[in-house]
This record gives sequence, C-alpha cells and structure tokens, in this order.
Amino acid sequence: MFPIKSPKLIFTFISFFSFCLSALESEGQYVPAQHRIPAAGEIPVSESGSYGIPGATYVLVNDIKDIKSTLFLGKDITLDLNGYTVTYADGNYGHVLNYGFEEGLTGWDISKAPGARIENTEEVHTFIGDRLLRMKAGDEITSSYIYLPVAGRSYFAMCGVTGNYYNEMGGDLNKDMRVSIYVDDEQGNEIRCITTYGDSTRVSCPIINRSTRLGGGFIFAHLNKLPAGKYRIRVKAENECLVDEIDIRPAMDVGIGIVEKTHPMGHYDHLYNRNHSAFFDYTADVSSGKPFKGIPVAEGAGTVTIKNGIIRNATIGILSWGIQSTARNVRIIMDNLKIISSGINTIAVDVPQASITNCTFDIRSPFIINRHGSEFYAVDLQGEQASEVSFCEFYGGQGCLCFKGKFSAIHHNYFVNRQTVTNHYSVMAMGDGSKIFENRFEPEIGSGIEIFRHRNIDIFNNEFHIKAAPPSCEYNDHYSTNAIRIADYGAATGSPEGSYGNRIYNNKFHITGRKFEKYPDYIPMASAFFYSASAGDNEIFGNGIIINQDNPGTDAEAFAFYIGNARGGRIYNNNIIANVTPIWVACSYGRAEHTKLTGNSITRAEYTVRNFKPVRMGSLEQPDYIAVGTEFRSNELTGLEFVVDETDQHHSYSVFWILKINLYDQKSRVLSGTEIKIMDRNGKEIVSQRTDNYGSLRVELPEYFADGNEKTVST
Repeated sequence: MFPIKSPKLIFTFISFFSFCLSALESEGQYVPAQHRIPAAGEIPVSESGSYGIPGATYVLVNDIKDIKSTLFLGKDITLDLNGYTVTYADGNYGHVLNYGFEEGLTGWDISKAPGARIENTEEVHTFIGDRLLRMKAGDEITSSYIYLPVAGRSYFAMCGVTGNYYNEMGGDLNKDMRVSIYVDDEQGNEIRCITTYGDSTRVSCPIINRSTRLGGGFIFAHLNKLPAGKYRIRVKAENECLVDEIDIRPAMDVGIGIVEKTHPMGHYDHLYNRNHSAFFDYTADVSSGKPFKGIPVAEGAGTVTIKNGIIRNATIGILSWGIQSTARNVRIIMDNLKIISSGINTIAVDVPQASITNCTFDIRSPFIINRHGSEFYAVDLQGEQASEVSFCEFYGGQGCLCFKGKFSAIHHNYFVNRQTVTNHYSVMAMGDGSKIFENRFEPEIGSGIEIFRHRNIDIFNNEFHIKAAPPSCEYNDHYSTNAIRIADYGAATGSPEGSYGNRIYNNKFHITGRKFEKYPDYIPMASAFFYSASAGDNEIFGNGIIINQDNPGTDAEAFAFYIGNARGGRIYNNNIIANVTPIWVACSYGRAEHTKLTGNSITRAEYTVRNFKPVRMGSLEQPDYIAVGTEFRSNELTGLEFVVDETDQHHSYSVFWILKINLYDQKSRVLSGTEIKIMDRNGKEIVSQRTDNYGSLRVELPEYFADGNEKTVST
C-alpha cells in the first residue's frame, strides 16, 4: 500500500473510507429467528412433503429433512421456517474414497492405466485442490466401491476434466480432452441406463467419448432407477487427460420447490447445451412436465413467501438447489433466510423472479459443469419480470447473482465471490433498465459486475475491492479480474445484441495489482473498468479510482481503464490515483475506436517507486490492435505530464485543453461582452467569442492531432 500525505489525497481517502463505513452499516444479513407457537389459523409443519392450500400460512415446529427433496409449495402461501432448518439430500450419502486424488492413488485401481500419475495443480494446470491425475490415451482407472443408499433416485457419476488451453489446441476444440464414464454394480457388471427425458430417450450411462466446453468442467453419467447397493465408477481417457474429483453423488435435489411444470432434463448433453433442469425425479409425464400426484401445481400469477430460517444441503453434491421454482408468474418472496450448500453446480436459488431481503447465501462450489452461459450463480433469477435483491450477503458460488428481469433493483448487498471459472462475475447484470447501487464487492477471487449485451443499466454508489488473480483453469498466460466489464463482442451500432446506454457513476474502486512469484510467465491484470462494447456509447463518470500495483516494474498489470474491442464510450470526470499507468487504449483485447476521455483527474500517488506515463496505446499482439479517433479532452494531471506511451502502429488521436480567460481593464473592472479572438499557430482564427457577464471566457482548444507518425500541432 502506498502512503498518502498530501491534503488533497488525504481528503479523497477519507471520503473513500467514510463511504466504506456507510456501506458496512447499510448491509443486512440473516438473523436467527426465535421459535414461536403457531397462531390461530396457522398450520404447523413437522415433516417433509407438499403444502399448497391457497392463502395458508405454514409454520415449522421442528427441523425437517428428507433423503431427497424436502418441501413442495403451492402458490399464494407463506412458509415461516420459525427459526428451524430445512435439510435436503440427507440420505447418509458417501463419496468415492480419495475422489480428489489429494492422497495420491489411494483407493484407485490403475492396473489398466500404465500412464497414470499424480501431478500438482500448481505446476501443471490450475483446477481443484492441490493434486490431479494425468492419464494417457487408453488408460482406464477404477474407483473403490461406494454404497448408494437410496433406490430409484438420480445420481451423477462425475469426472472433472481440466481441458486443454485454447492456444495449445491451436483453436481446434476437437483436440480437447475426452473421457468415457462407466459404472459397475457390486458384481462387477457394467450398468446401462436408458433414460427418457423431456426431449428424447438417451443412454445416460455409460457416457462415451465426451469433452467439456472450453475452460474445463465436469462430465457425468446420469444414474437412475437403480436399486440401493454398492457401485463403482470407471473412467477411460480417450486421449491424454487431466482429471480430478471423480465421484458418484446424489443429483437434482431441492430444499424447497415450487412447480408449474417439471423440466425433465438431466443428461450430460443437456448441461453441455445449457438446457434447464428441474424436478426430474418428481416427473410423472416427461412429455408434458406434469409432476407427481400430490405436488401442488403453481400456475398463474401469485406469490410464495419463505422466511425466518435455514435451508441446508446435507451432502457435497452435484446439481442441486436450495429453492427452485418453475412457476413463471409467481414471485418468490424471501426474507431472513440462510441457504448453505456445497458441491458442483449446487446453488442457493433458481427462480424466475423474486424479492429477496436480509438473506445470507453461503455456497461452496469449487467449479461447475459448464462455465459458458449465465447460469449456476449462487442465485439465479432467470425471468424477465423485475426482481429486487437487497440487504443480503453472498459468500462464494461461481458468481453470486445473475438477474435477467428488466428494471430490477440490486442494492445494499455484500458480495464475496469465489470465482474460479471465466466470466462468472459477482453480479451478471442482464436486466435492461435496472439499477445496481449501494453494494460492496470484495471477492476472495474474481470480478465485480458484468454487463453483457444489455442496455440502460445504472450502476452507482457502490464500492469495489478487486485484486489480481492467479492463473485459472482456462487461462495460464494472461487473465483479468475487473470491477466492472461492459461487453458485446463487437456488436454493430444499435444492435439489439449490443451494450449501450449504460451509466456507471459515483462508485469507489480500489484495484490491487500483483505478480505471482510461483508463475513467472503469467501476466495477471486487474482493472476498474474493462470496456469492450461497440454498439453505442456508455457513460462512465464521477468515479473515484485508486490503482495500487504491488509489484511495479514487473509485467503485472493494473488499470483504471482497459479498453479494447471497443467503439465509442464516454469516460469523463473520474478521479484516478495511481502508481502505474492507469489507462490502456487499444489494449491486448483489441482495437479501440472513437473513445472520448474528458475531464478526468489523474494523480501520481505519493511514494510511487517508478515513473510512468498516464496513457498506454496499442498492442502488438495483432496488427490492428490500434487506437482510432481517440479524444483526450482537458484531463487534469497532478505529479506527471500528459504523454502517450504508444506502440509504433498507426494510431490516430487528438489532445485538447481548456483555456480560461478572465478579462479586466486597467482599473480591475470586469470587461463583460468583450470580443476575444484566438488564432492557431498558423494565424488562422479558430475562436471568436465574447466574454460573459463576469468577464470570463472558457474554451476548449486542440493542442495536436496525431495520425500515425504525423503530428499536427494547433497551438
């Protein structure tokens, strides 16, 4: 941390600290409720099951649990957990011995895997834990037996696969790692499951010759309708692979379910293609999504209120939900809940729309099946109706919150992301016209907010603490963590797939860059803003940004603005304090066209170790990663001069400064209405204006225009 002694910087830092305190005071969280006796007319609940009388208030009178899913609710009811705990997947489920290879090869039969060897993730490929297993093509490993105690239900026989790095495959995803998964019964006979889903009938076990999506993930075989008993998993490498977390786990359980229709999907190919799954094991008719008899059907508009207690997953599982709803027009109201879960794709909430207040979400999910798409955050709000999330705490998840409802409000929350997969930001903002304000973002690892192909979202009065991250499973050479990213992947101007009309203002950012000695060839980057939008202007203004590079002089990067694959953008009146170059236009992500940076204050942090230039321009990674038509207008610099550190590519940009004149006569009287003419260096008149009532004239003048190697000086 660099010391700050000047009065101006002390004031800035005090303001920032005051903002932190106000943010801390405004956050809410779950508070344990005192048990009470149900009032007259309220219905006591003492066991798992279905509860759906319209207008009823149900009150728990003890902790309840179930070996699978615990409660199903109808619409227009209230469920008061009354300080008790709802536990799901409480079937005394075990795990494959040493499923994560942290104890080497203990418990594994490698007699058919001559190429198998344990390796360290830190040295070979970032994934889960400290160790993983390398397998050569044709190797087949077999686990010890595991007892599956509940008959007939869904289990996933799962295998984590790191996948190859994109550059190692030369961009050919067909060269990615591929495995096959088999399951044997206690007699050593191979299990074969033919499963009917909502779209087709498929072989769900074994799963043959499958890869993950880019960035690694999990491949699984779906077991169902099997008797209880002992089973084991076999994994065959179809090419050279790195595998981990090989296990058989209960799947597709919910703590509390609200059903309009079931979504009977659950094959690996469904998850690979991002098909939604819900209530598979409770489906009576897969073609219609009709649930089992006795489960309430929540059709039409209505509400369900759930409050005052804990919802807990009893096992480290795969693909489960604390609360899940498929009722498209039912608003789920959650207040004073704590939801705890762990495993792969084990999340707290998956509902169309919700009002969520004073809740705590603690989700320990070290990875997910498929990182692509906007699903499997700790809380997924998937519908287009507005949601509100306020006064909550989020810990963990692969991303904390994804919302898609237009005109939603996300405010006064605390987000502690534990992101290990690409693009699962603390908040994925996908609701046009929404507002995100008065939140605090402090990821253990990962990024803040992403706006991807959405519009007219206001982000204001938030606080961000973002640190550079170590290599990820997908990126081992260069990886970024960002407070805010706006992206649309080069969308055409005005495109409905574009990100534009978004406004980000009055936020506070503390960005920390660092170099990781363990990874000398890796370039970590942290930024306040990663701007890669092209379809129209977004406005970024009035923000306070502190950039502290812990290891200046290394190739580690930290920026206020990281701009690439971008067109347009208005960045103005931001206050930046930095000890390294804070702005990169046309960065290593791509070219930048017609970006305007106006009235920003850039201050060299006191006790900065190395000199730096305020702006970096261009990247030699590709010939066209250049700046085109960038405008630098009247930015204020303290402790350094305005200099552009540009590559020798053909950039074009212009530099302007504000000239202010106060005109008085010899007796110090204001000369209002007096004409002033200003000429350029060639004598050409460029301004002819009169002073205002105070004898002042304020005008912005060009200093120079740069076009490749040519620089045209105007003043």
